[in-house]
Amino acid sequence: MELKNTKDRFGSLTKLLHWTIFILFVIQFFLVYRQDYFPKGSPEKAQYMLLHESFGFCVLVLALLMITWHYVGDRPKMPSDMPTSQIFAAKTVHFLLYLTMLFQPISGFVMSQLGGYKVSLFGWFIFPTLIEKNKEIGHIVFTAHVWDSYVIIALVGMHVLASLYHHFIKKDMILKRMLPFT
Repeated sequence: MELKNTKDRFGSLTKLLHWTIFILFVIQFFLVYRQDYFPKGSPEKAQYMLLHESFGFCVLVLALLMITWHYVGDRPKMPSDMPTSQIFAAKTVHFLLYLTMLFQPISGFVMSQLGGYKVSLFGWFIFPTLIEKNKEIGHIVFTAHVWDSYVIIALVGMHVLASLYHHFIKKDMILKRMLPFT
């Protein structure tokens, strides 16, 4: 399997980044909703938030790598019979996914700092405080962070449905070229 993308299929690096970011987003949703089962201030709740923030930072780093890789290398061509409207929709959804992959972890970091919380990476070190505590603005950023999570769910849903449409109805290679080990 080639590391780089070709005109026909995605390379192993693109696939690795794609699927790792997807898995991390699933873990993120689990962590943030699971921590609600613990009382405020409990060590378990703090541990879930530490992991949520740490994996969020991982998503940010991987997203930056993926976006860089996207613009540096080749991209497989869209099927020749694909309507322009579908190409536009695919490019728009991908652009919005990239945007949310950046916005979500950055807004989480900003929200934590505005709330007066220290942000740590897996407990290994604490990020420097860059923003003064401001609960009012922190609440606005929190709201944007939550709404962006809904946008992510909608975009990923559209992305998955489009892939399944291409695989089962159009019977083209759109889905297969992104599957691992193909």
